Parts: sequence; C-alpha cells; structure tokens
Amino acid sequence: MIEDVIIIHLHELTLKGKNRSWFEKILINNLKDHLSKLPYKKIKILSGRILVTSINRDLWDEYQRVLKCVIGIRNFILMRRVSLDLKNIQKEALMATQALNITGSFRVSARRQNKNFKHNTNEINMIVGEFVQKNTGFNVNLGNPDINIIIEIVNNDAFIGVHKVDAYGGLPVGTSETALSLISSGIDSPVASFHMIKRGVKLDYIHFHSVPTTSKQSIFNVITILKILAQYQLNSKLYLFPLLDIQNKIMDKVDSKYWIILFRRAMIRISSEVARRNNYKVLISGENIGQVASQTLSNIVAVQDASNLPIIRPLSGYNKEDIVNDAQKIGTYDTSIEPYEDCCSYFVPPNPETKAHLDRIQNIEDKINLNSLIDTNLAKIEIKEISYE
Repeated sequence: MIEDVIIIHLHELTLKGKNRSWFEKILINNLKDHLSKLPYKKIKILSGRILVTSINRDLWDEYQRVLKCVIGIRNFILMRRVSLDLKNIQKEALMATQALNITGSFRVSARRQNKNFKHNTNEINMIVGEFVQKNTGFNVNLGNPDINIIIEIVNNDAFIGVHKVDAYGGLPVGTSETALSLISSGIDSPVASFHMIKRGVKLDYIHFHSVPTTSKQSIFNVITILKILAQYQLNSKLYLFPLLDIQNKIMDKVDSKYWIILFRRAMIRISSEVARRNNYKVLISGENIGQVASQTLSNIVAVQDASNLPIIRPLSGYNKEDIVNDAQKIGTYDTSIEPYEDCCSYFVPPNPETKAHLDRIQNIEDKINLNSLIDTNLAKIEIKEISYE
C-alpha cells in the first residue's frame, strides 16, 4: 500500500516516564483540533512517533503552516509509506528527489526501528544512495546537502520523504494547568505569553485600558495579537478592565513619582482577584529587569507585594534584541509596534521612582484606600472569547 502521511517527532515529552501516554493523548487531541480543517484519516502513536495518515500532498503548505504552530512537536516530515522492500524504497527515494526539481548534492538519512529488517541503517544509506546517485548524477554531501532523503523503517513499513520542518518543541498546551497573563499591545508581554504556552500552560489574558481618556487602539491591537497567538493555543479568554477611575484617584492623591508603581500594584491586585475567582494558578508578566523605571528590582518587589499569587516573568533576564527576535518569529511584532496609548505610558510622570521602598508604598496606598474603587470596577470587566480564525 502506498500512502501519503506525515510523521511527527515529539519533543520534551519523550523524556516523560510512566505518564508519557497522558502527554501524548493531549498532544493528539491538540493535533486533531489544529488539523480540523485539513483532510486526514487518522492520528495515532507509532513506535514513539505520531503518524497522520492519508493526507493530501497537494495541501502540504497548509499542513506546514498549521503543524509548525502545534506546541510539543520537535519536527514533522511529509512522507510516503511503502511496503518494506528495498526496491520500493529505492524507487520512492528517487521519485521524491526528482520531484523537487532541483539539482545539487544529497545524502540519505535512514533510521531503523524494526531491527529485524535485513539491512542496517548504514547499508540502507549506501544502497539507496548509490541508486539515487546513479540515476541523477548528484554528488553525495554528508555535511550540508541540498537534499536530505529521510527513510524511517517502522514495523513492517518504510517511510520516505525529503520535506522536514522544525517546530517550536515544548510541552503540549494543556499539560501544565492554567494561568492569567497581563497582556499589553507592546512587544514584551505577547512574547512572555508565548513562552508560557510553550511550557504547556493554557493562558487567558487580562488587559487594562484608560478609555475614554485614551483611544481604544490598545484594545484593538491586543485582540489582533491574541488572534495571532491563537495559532499556538486555539482558544482563550480576554478580560478587559477599565483602569481610568483608579488612575484618576491615584493621580489626584499621590506624588507623581509614585504613579506608575501604584498603577502596577492596582493591576496586579485586580489580576489576582480575577485569577482567584476563575481558578488560575499564577499570573504571567512581560517584565524585563531594568528595561523601564517600573522594572528595577526594588520596584518589582514593591509591585509583587500586591499579589497573593506567584508572578512568573519569563523574560526577566532577556536582552531586548532577543525579545524582538522572538516577537518577529511568532508573528506579533508588526502589531506590537503600531502606535497606541496604553494605560501607563500615557500617564508617565517626568521623574518616576526607580527604587521604591515597600513600606512607604504600602502607607501611601493605605491612605488613599483603593479597595472600594477596585471592587466597583471589577463589575465593569468586559470578557471576550478569542478563537483562531
């Protein structure tokens, strides 16, 4: 039987022990969701791999686009399944090479799960390589070939392909519980969110805005960013919180150098309450140490104190250049650099505090008593469902 298939190689979950099957089950369910609009017959575990059967080779570009975003995959290969016969393998390897319509060098990379097959990997490489070279005239290049002919011998079948695509790896989404991510329409927080998705965490999001003093552009941009992140986690929830009343009280009662710290503390306190009510385990923040005044170590300590949940900061030690590169890779960068007014940058004072003393911040906050205002505005939260389109 000749059949077009995709073989998927797993990433970090291959290190799991007795609970590996649980991780695999979640990954397979995620694959079914991601591939729901593309044709295939079955998705199943096959000797440590995942096999997607009876795919449409003509739609390979679409399969690539979708599968590259499935977290938990190391790589995947478009392959043709043939019966376990060396002549069939040679023939298919030659056809796959010629179908590329390129000339150059090649190598054969065989793997043999079925140790009962009469040829070992070195013999397969040499026999198939000699056949391809004889019929194409291509040179062999084991180091950096133009074409890599991949052969996998699994059970009683041979799989041959030349299209291998690397993915993001990580743990399947949904294997590491849930978290609430503080999301802005800037560069950092979408990247921080992606890195948590890559750890298998299922995220929902909270965004703070100052409408109508600022425009709704940051809200529009955040929704666009979350639809991009929905390539990796197909569905999420967005909480939109109106922060303006709280900001106005802070600005009316407090020295301007403390504004940003108190804004951040209010956002953390609100996020913690939303998380408590909805059973999120932790908060996620895009903070990057030293990048802006509110992200010095002293100020991070002062802000952290407002939370009754752990706050995970995936980007805390990153260079800005690395964050920008990641934003470009995952597709959020172009939206993140669009002009917008967010709830903090619009009200930045000329000389913000960079080394806040926690006891002083707590005393200031006690005097202005934001609790009732926070409770009132919690009732004004707008919730949007975000899905991949």
